[in-house]
Amino acid sequence: MIKAVLPLAAVLTLAACAEDSDPFVQESATSNQMTEGEERAGSAVAGFGDGMITRVVDGTVDEAVERLEDALEQKGFNIVAKLDHRANAEKVELELTPATVIFFGKPDVGTPLMKAAPSAALDLPQRMAIYRDAKGEVVVAYNDPRYIATRHNITGEDQRLEKIAEALSSLASIAAGEMPEADDTNSDQDEEN
Repeated sequence: MIKAVLPLAAVLTLAACAEDSDPFVQESATSNQMTEGEERAGSAVAGFGDGMITRVVDGTVDEAVERLEDALEQKGFNIVAKLDHRANAEKVELELTPATVIFFGKPDVGTPLMKAAPSAALDLPQRMAIYRDAKGEVVVAYNDPRYIATRHNITGEDQRLEKIAEALSSLASIAAGEMPEADDTNSDQDEEN
């Protein structure tokens, strides 16, 4: 079902942008009120910058996507969805440079994070975007799990978050062509749902 919903969401978002409107922005006067704890969490999130980690890829978007998918499969991750933004743009007769997002995870790793903070479902399962940027470089990008934890005020999961960070770094290196293929790396590293 999610595979059918993601392309539809992308098309609707692109259509809304074409009409110079944003259907997702409907703020009320009370939506900007934060508790003291939320303000502290927001300040901590700001300390991580945008929370995004990137690596320049050796090769094309398609090659990096294939390396990532192979690594995920070999390491036992569930691939939840694959979203090809370029293909979705073409469906509405728009042009876009190659950009693919792969959503993946391991429920036994991510579920405790969502139990600690149900709002983490907004950022889980984990995902990696592989795209060609404005300079023509192919990039793999993902969210720093510590940023996600801070954003959702998740505490007491430092060990889990460190394992997730290591796994994501390894996966990004493989996708970027910096490391040997997945079967040559530590296959027991965990990742989040």
